[in-house]
Amino acid sequence: MKNLVYLFLFATLLVACNQGPKFTISGNIGGLTDGTVYLKQRVGGETVIIDSAKSVSGKFILKGTIEVPDQYAVVLGERKQIPILLENKAIQITGMSDDLRNATITGSTSQDELKALDAKGNILNEKMKDIYGKYNDAKKADNAADQAKYEKQLDSLDNVQTAVFKDFITGSPNSFVAPVILSRIQYGMEAEEIDGYLKKFSPEVMKSKSAKSLADHVLVLQSVSVGKIAPDFTQNDSIGNPVKLSDVYSKHEYTLVDFWASWCGPCRGENPNVVAVWKDFNAKGFHVMGVSYDTDKAKWLKAVASDKLTWTQVSDLKGWSNATAKIYGINSIPANLLLDKTGKIIGKNLRGDKLREKIGELLK
Repeated sequence: MKNLVYLFLFATLLVACNQGPKFTISGNIGGLTDGTVYLKQRVGGETVIIDSAKSVSGKFILKGTIEVPDQYAVVLGERKQIPILLENKAIQITGMSDDLRNATITGSTSQDELKALDAKGNILNEKMKDIYGKYNDAKKADNAADQAKYEKQLDSLDNVQTAVFKDFITGSPNSFVAPVILSRIQYGMEAEEIDGYLKKFSPEVMKSKSAKSLADHVLVLQSVSVGKIAPDFTQNDSIGNPVKLSDVYSKHEYTLVDFWASWCGPCRGENPNVVAVWKDFNAKGFHVMGVSYDTDKAKWLKAVASDKLTWTQVSDLKGWSNATAKIYGINSIPANLLLDKTGKIIGKNLRGDKLREKIGELLK
Protein backbone atom coordinates (compact mmCIF):
# COMPACT_ATOMS: atom_id res chain seq x y z
CA MET A 1 0.00 0.00 0.00
CA LYS A 2 2.81 2.36 0.94
CA ASN A 3 4.54 1.73 -2.39
CA LEU A 4 1.30 2.42 -4.24
CA VAL A 5 1.00 5.80 -2.51
CA TYR A 6 4.57 6.70 -3.51
CA LEU A 7 3.88 5.59 -7.07
CA PHE A 8 0.72 7.70 -7.16
CA LEU A 9 2.57 10.77 -5.85
CA PHE A 10 5.36 10.28 -8.40
CA ALA A 11 2.86 9.96 -11.24
CA THR A 12 1.03 13.08 -10.08
CA LEU A 13 4.31 15.02 -9.94
CA LEU A 14 5.28 13.79 -13.41
CA VAL A 15 1.95 14.91 -14.86
CA ALA A 16 2.28 18.29 -13.14
CA CYS A 17 5.77 18.77 -14.63
CA ASN A 18 4.52 17.84 -18.09
CA GLN A 19 1.68 20.33 -17.73
CA GLY A 20 4.05 23.23 -17.04
CA PRO A 21 4.25 26.20 -19.43
CA LYS A 22 5.83 25.36 -22.77
CA PHE A 23 6.49 27.06 -26.07
CA THR A 24 5.93 25.90 -29.61
CA ILE A 25 7.33 27.72 -32.60
CA SER A 26 5.51 26.79 -35.79
CA GLY A 27 7.42 27.97 -38.83
CA ASN A 28 6.33 28.32 -42.45
CA ILE A 29 9.15 29.83 -44.49
CA GLY A 30 8.72 29.94 -48.25
CA GLY A 31 11.76 28.88 -50.27
CA LEU A 32 13.47 27.25 -47.29
CA THR A 33 15.58 24.24 -48.25
CA ASP A 34 14.75 21.01 -46.42
CA GLY A 35 17.14 20.48 -43.54
CA THR A 36 17.62 21.17 -39.84
CA VAL A 37 16.37 24.29 -38.10
CA TYR A 38 17.85 25.30 -34.72
CA LEU A 39 16.69 27.39 -31.79
CA LYS A 40 19.77 29.01 -30.26
CA GLN A 41 20.69 31.49 -27.53
CA ARG A 42 23.86 33.34 -26.60
CA VAL A 43 24.88 32.35 -23.08
CA GLY A 44 28.12 33.61 -21.53
CA GLY A 45 29.57 34.52 -24.90
CA GLU A 46 28.79 31.08 -26.36
CA THR A 47 25.94 30.01 -28.65
CA VAL A 48 23.85 27.21 -27.12
CA ILE A 49 21.43 24.99 -29.04
CA ILE A 50 18.07 24.87 -27.23
CA ASP A 51 16.15 22.72 -29.72
CA SER A 52 16.25 21.51 -33.32
CA ALA A 53 13.78 20.21 -35.86
CA LYS A 54 13.62 19.08 -39.45
CA SER A 55 12.13 21.49 -41.97
CA VAL A 56 10.08 19.99 -44.78
CA SER A 57 8.78 22.24 -47.55
CA GLY A 58 9.59 25.22 -45.35
CA LYS A 59 7.58 23.97 -42.35
CA PHE A 60 8.99 23.08 -38.93
CA ILE A 61 8.02 22.97 -35.25
CA LEU A 62 10.34 23.75 -32.31
CA LYS A 63 9.26 22.94 -28.76
CA GLY A 64 10.46 23.37 -25.21
CA THR A 65 10.13 25.39 -22.04
CA ILE A 66 11.98 28.46 -20.76
CA GLU A 67 12.12 30.11 -17.34
CA VAL A 68 11.36 33.66 -18.47
CA PRO A 69 10.89 35.46 -21.81
CA ASP A 70 14.22 36.19 -23.44
CA GLN A 71 16.07 36.81 -26.69
CA TYR A 72 16.68 33.76 -28.89
CA ALA A 73 17.27 33.11 -32.58
CA VAL A 74 15.70 30.64 -35.00
CA VAL A 75 18.63 29.63 -37.20
CA LEU A 76 17.67 28.40 -40.67
CA GLY A 77 21.10 28.00 -42.20
CA GLU A 78 24.46 29.71 -42.57
CA ARG A 79 23.98 33.47 -42.03
CA LYS A 80 20.20 32.99 -41.96
CA GLN A 81 18.39 33.54 -38.69
CA ILE A 82 15.32 35.19 -37.19
CA PRO A 83 15.73 36.93 -33.80
CA ILE A 84 12.77 36.27 -31.52
CA LEU A 85 11.70 37.30 -28.04
CA LEU A 86 10.51 33.89 -26.95
CA GLU A 87 7.79 33.15 -24.40
CA ASN A 88 6.10 29.94 -23.24
CA LYS A 89 3.30 30.34 -25.77
CA ALA A 90 2.22 29.11 -29.18
CA ILE A 91 4.19 31.24 -31.63
CA GLN A 92 4.00 31.36 -35.41
CA ILE A 93 6.68 32.53 -37.84
CA THR A 94 5.91 33.10 -41.51
CA GLY A 95 7.98 34.65 -44.26
CA MET A 96 10.33 34.05 -47.18
CA SER A 97 13.84 32.64 -46.86
CA ASP A 98 15.29 35.45 -48.99
CA ASP A 99 13.66 38.18 -46.86
CA LEU A 100 13.88 37.00 -43.26
CA ARG A 101 14.16 40.56 -41.92
CA ASN A 102 10.48 40.99 -42.78
CA ALA A 103 9.33 37.66 -41.37
CA THR A 104 6.12 37.90 -39.33
CA ILE A 105 6.16 36.68 -35.72
CA THR A 106 2.87 36.30 -33.82
CA GLY A 107 1.93 34.89 -30.44
CA SER A 108 4.62 36.54 -28.29
CA THR A 109 3.54 39.57 -26.25
CA SER A 110 7.18 40.56 -25.69
CA GLN A 111 7.88 40.32 -29.42
CA ASP A 112 4.91 42.61 -30.10
CA GLU A 113 6.24 45.09 -27.55
CA LEU A 114 9.68 45.03 -29.15
CA LYS A 115 8.18 45.46 -32.63
CA ALA A 116 6.27 48.57 -31.53
CA LEU A 117 9.40 50.09 -30.02
CA ASP A 118 11.49 49.26 -33.09
CA ALA A 119 8.90 50.99 -35.26
CA LYS A 120 9.62 54.25 -33.44
CA GLY A 121 13.33 53.76 -33.92
CA ASN A 122 12.93 52.91 -37.60
CA ILE A 123 11.31 56.28 -38.31
CA LEU A 124 14.53 57.92 -37.12
CA ASN A 125 16.61 55.32 -38.98
CA GLU A 126 15.02 56.35 -42.27
CA LYS A 127 15.83 60.00 -41.57
CA MET A 128 19.43 59.10 -40.72
CA LYS A 129 19.71 56.98 -43.86
CA ASP A 130 18.70 59.95 -46.00
CA ILE A 131 21.18 62.28 -44.27
CA TYR A 132 23.93 59.67 -44.48
CA GLY A 133 23.45 59.59 -48.24
CA LYS A 134 23.93 63.36 -48.35
CA TYR A 135 26.99 63.03 -46.12
CA ASN A 136 28.57 60.53 -48.53
CA ASP A 137 27.88 62.86 -51.46
CA ALA A 138 29.57 65.70 -49.58
CA LYS A 139 32.51 63.43 -48.80
CA LYS A 140 32.92 62.48 -52.46
CA ALA A 141 32.82 66.15 -53.37
CA ASP A 142 35.38 66.91 -50.64
CA ASN A 143 32.98 69.46 -49.16
CA ALA A 144 34.16 69.71 -45.54
CA ALA A 145 31.51 72.24 -44.53
CA ASP A 146 28.62 70.03 -45.65
CA GLN A 147 30.25 66.96 -44.10
CA ALA A 148 30.40 68.72 -40.75
CA LYS A 149 26.77 69.86 -41.11
CA TYR A 150 25.47 66.38 -41.85
CA GLU A 151 27.59 64.84 -39.10
CA LYS A 152 25.91 67.14 -36.58
CA GLN A 153 22.47 66.19 -37.91
CA LEU A 154 23.30 62.49 -37.67
CA ASP A 155 24.61 62.89 -34.11
CA SER A 156 21.47 64.79 -33.15
CA LEU A 157 19.13 62.10 -34.52
CA ASP A 158 21.21 59.36 -32.93
CA ASN A 159 20.89 61.11 -29.57
CA VAL A 160 17.10 61.39 -30.03
CA GLN A 161 16.83 57.70 -30.87
CA THR A 162 18.98 56.70 -27.89
CA ALA A 163 16.84 58.89 -25.62
CA VAL A 164 13.70 57.07 -26.82
CA PHE A 165 15.24 53.73 -25.92
CA LYS A 166 16.58 54.96 -22.57
CA ASP A 167 13.16 56.35 -21.62
CA PHE A 168 11.61 52.97 -22.38
CA ILE A 169 14.22 51.11 -20.31
CA THR A 170 13.77 53.44 -17.34
CA GLY A 171 9.99 53.33 -17.48
CA SER A 172 9.62 49.58 -18.05
CA PRO A 173 11.23 47.76 -15.09
CA ASN A 174 8.93 44.73 -15.57
CA SER A 175 9.41 44.39 -19.32
CA PHE A 176 11.59 41.60 -20.70
CA VAL A 177 12.18 43.85 -23.69
CA ALA A 178 14.10 46.33 -21.52
CA PRO A 179 17.32 44.27 -21.08
CA VAL A 180 17.28 43.41 -24.80
CA ILE A 181 17.16 47.11 -25.71
CA LEU A 182 19.80 47.93 -23.09
CA SER A 183 22.04 45.28 -24.66
CA ARG A 184 21.70 47.10 -27.98
CA ILE A 185 22.63 50.56 -26.73
CA GLN A 186 25.16 49.81 -23.95
CA TYR A 187 28.20 50.00 -26.24
CA GLY A 188 30.57 52.58 -24.83
CA MET A 189 28.64 52.95 -21.56
CA GLU A 190 30.53 52.81 -18.30
CA ALA A 191 29.68 50.34 -15.53
CA GLU A 192 27.82 52.89 -13.40
CA GLU A 193 25.33 53.78 -16.13
CA ILE A 194 24.54 50.17 -17.08
CA ASP A 195 24.27 49.14 -13.43
CA GLY A 196 21.90 52.04 -12.78
CA TYR A 197 19.45 50.64 -15.32
CA LEU A 198 19.83 47.07 -14.07
CA LYS A 199 19.01 48.07 -10.50
CA LYS A 200 15.58 49.26 -11.69
CA PHE A 201 14.67 45.92 -13.28
CA SER A 202 12.33 43.56 -11.43
CA PRO A 203 13.71 40.29 -9.98
CA GLU A 204 11.89 38.33 -12.73
CA VAL A 205 13.48 40.40 -15.50
CA MET A 206 16.89 39.90 -13.90
CA LYS A 207 16.46 36.14 -14.38
CA SER A 208 16.77 36.57 -18.16
CA LYS A 209 20.06 35.71 -19.84
CA SER A 210 20.05 39.18 -21.42
CA ALA A 211 20.00 40.86 -17.99
CA LYS A 212 22.51 38.40 -16.50
CA SER A 213 24.95 39.03 -19.36
CA LEU A 214 24.72 42.76 -18.75
CA ALA A 215 25.35 42.22 -15.03
CA ASP A 216 28.44 40.15 -15.86
CA HIS A 217 29.64 42.90 -18.20
CA VAL A 218 29.26 45.45 -15.40
CA LEU A 219 31.54 43.37 -13.17
CA VAL A 220 34.21 43.31 -15.89
CA LEU A 221 33.96 47.06 -16.45
CA GLN A 222 34.20 47.70 -12.71
CA SER A 223 37.43 45.69 -12.60
CA VAL A 224 39.00 48.02 -15.18
CA SER A 225 37.58 51.34 -13.96
CA VAL A 226 39.66 54.43 -13.25
CA GLY A 227 41.88 53.79 -10.24
CA LYS A 228 42.28 50.06 -10.88
CA ILE A 229 45.49 48.38 -12.09
CA ALA A 230 45.18 47.34 -15.72
CA PRO A 231 45.13 43.53 -16.15
CA ASP A 232 48.36 42.37 -17.75
CA PHE A 233 48.44 40.60 -21.10
CA THR A 234 50.93 39.56 -23.77
CA GLN A 235 50.42 39.68 -27.53
CA ASN A 236 52.76 39.56 -30.52
CA ASP A 237 53.97 42.61 -32.40
CA SER A 238 54.05 42.86 -36.19
CA ILE A 239 57.11 40.62 -36.51
CA GLY A 240 55.95 37.99 -34.05
CA ASN A 241 57.76 39.10 -30.91
CA PRO A 242 55.70 38.81 -27.69
CA VAL A 243 55.06 42.14 -25.97
CA LYS A 244 53.86 42.32 -22.36
CA LEU A 245 51.74 45.30 -21.35
CA SER A 246 53.48 45.80 -18.00
CA ASP A 247 56.87 45.87 -19.73
CA VAL A 248 55.61 48.76 -21.83
CA TYR A 249 53.92 51.00 -19.27
CA SER A 250 56.72 50.55 -16.70
CA LYS A 251 59.18 52.25 -19.11
CA HIS A 252 57.11 55.39 -19.67
CA GLU A 253 55.47 58.05 -17.54
CA TYR A 254 52.10 57.56 -19.24
CA THR A 255 50.91 54.97 -21.75
CA LEU A 256 47.77 55.07 -23.86
CA VAL A 257 46.49 51.56 -24.61
CA ASP A 258 44.62 52.14 -27.87
CA PHE A 259 42.13 49.50 -29.06
CA TRP A 260 41.47 49.90 -32.79
CA ALA A 261 41.32 48.10 -36.19
CA SER A 262 42.12 48.87 -39.80
CA TRP A 263 38.47 48.35 -40.78
CA CYS A 264 37.14 50.75 -38.10
CA GLY A 265 36.34 54.13 -39.68
CA PRO A 266 36.10 56.11 -36.41
CA CYS A 267 39.42 54.55 -35.29
CA ARG A 268 41.16 55.63 -38.47
CA GLY A 269 39.59 59.06 -38.10
CA GLU A 270 41.03 59.41 -34.59
CA ASN A 271 44.52 58.19 -35.52
CA PRO A 272 45.78 61.58 -36.80
CA ASN A 273 44.91 63.12 -33.42
CA VAL A 274 46.82 60.41 -31.53
CA VAL A 275 49.79 60.86 -33.89
CA ALA A 276 49.81 64.61 -33.21
CA VAL A 277 49.72 64.13 -29.42
CA TRP A 278 52.42 61.47 -29.70
CA LYS A 279 54.71 63.83 -31.61
CA ASP A 280 54.24 66.63 -29.10
CA PHE A 281 54.61 64.61 -25.89
CA ASN A 282 56.55 61.42 -26.63
CA ALA A 283 59.89 62.98 -25.65
CA LYS A 284 58.36 64.01 -22.32
CA GLY A 285 57.25 60.49 -21.38
CA PHE A 286 54.04 59.79 -23.31
CA HIS A 287 53.78 56.43 -25.12
CA VAL A 288 51.10 54.53 -27.02
CA MET A 289 50.47 50.78 -27.30
CA GLY A 290 48.09 49.91 -30.11
CA VAL A 291 45.99 46.73 -29.77
CA SER A 292 44.48 45.80 -33.12
CA TYR A 293 41.20 43.92 -33.50
CA ASP A 294 42.14 42.88 -37.03
CA THR A 295 42.12 39.36 -38.44
CA ASP A 296 44.08 40.15 -41.61
CA LYS A 297 47.73 40.89 -40.85
CA ALA A 298 48.40 42.53 -44.20
CA LYS A 299 45.52 45.00 -43.77
CA TRP A 300 46.60 45.73 -40.20
CA LEU A 301 50.19 46.53 -41.21
CA LYS A 302 49.04 48.55 -44.22
CA ALA A 303 46.89 50.75 -41.93
CA VAL A 304 49.79 51.14 -39.48
CA ALA A 305 52.04 52.39 -42.28
CA SER A 306 49.37 54.54 -43.92
CA ASP A 307 48.38 56.27 -40.66
CA LYS A 308 52.03 56.60 -39.56
CA LEU A 309 51.54 54.77 -36.25
CA THR A 310 55.15 54.52 -35.13
CA TRP A 311 54.52 53.27 -31.61
CA THR A 312 54.17 49.74 -30.18
CA GLN A 313 51.60 47.66 -32.07
CA VAL A 314 50.30 44.22 -31.06
CA SER A 315 47.49 41.87 -32.07
CA ASP A 316 46.47 38.23 -31.77
CA LEU A 317 44.64 38.62 -35.12
CA LYS A 318 41.40 37.18 -33.70
CA GLY A 319 39.16 40.18 -34.36
CA TRP A 320 36.45 40.58 -31.73
CA SER A 321 37.74 37.40 -30.10
CA ASN A 322 40.91 39.28 -29.17
CA ALA A 323 41.82 38.19 -25.63
CA THR A 324 41.67 41.79 -24.38
CA ALA A 325 37.99 42.13 -25.36
CA LYS A 326 36.96 39.78 -22.57
CA ILE A 327 39.26 40.98 -19.79
CA TYR A 328 38.67 44.68 -20.49
CA GLY A 329 34.99 44.47 -21.51
CA ILE A 330 35.71 46.02 -24.91
CA ASN A 331 32.61 45.73 -27.11
CA SER A 332 33.10 48.79 -29.32
CA ILE A 333 36.09 50.58 -30.81
CA PRO A 334 37.79 52.99 -30.80
CA ALA A 335 38.44 52.60 -27.08
CA ASN A 336 41.45 53.43 -24.95
CA LEU A 337 42.89 53.42 -21.44
CA LEU A 338 45.48 55.84 -20.08
CA LEU A 339 47.90 54.22 -17.63
CA ASP A 340 50.56 55.68 -15.37
CA LYS A 341 53.96 54.09 -14.80
CA THR A 342 52.53 51.64 -12.24
CA GLY A 343 49.78 50.41 -14.56
CA LYS A 344 47.02 52.30 -12.75
CA ILE A 345 44.17 53.41 -15.02
CA ILE A 346 43.93 57.19 -14.83
CA GLY A 347 41.68 57.84 -17.84
CA LYS A 348 39.35 56.08 -20.26
CA ASN A 349 38.23 56.78 -23.81
CA LEU A 350 40.09 60.06 -24.14
CA ARG A 351 39.76 61.29 -27.72
CA GLY A 352 40.20 64.50 -29.65
CA ASP A 353 40.98 67.55 -27.55
CA LYS A 354 40.35 65.60 -24.32
CA LEU A 355 43.40 63.42 -24.94
CA ARG A 356 45.65 66.41 -25.65
CA GLU A 357 44.34 68.32 -22.63
CA LYS A 358 44.85 65.35 -20.30
CA ILE A 359 48.40 64.58 -21.46
CA GLY A 360 49.29 68.25 -21.48
CA GLU A 361 48.06 68.62 -17.92
CA LEU A 362 50.00 65.54 -16.74
CA LEU A 363 53.27 66.47 -18.44
CA LYS A 364 53.25 70.24 -18.07
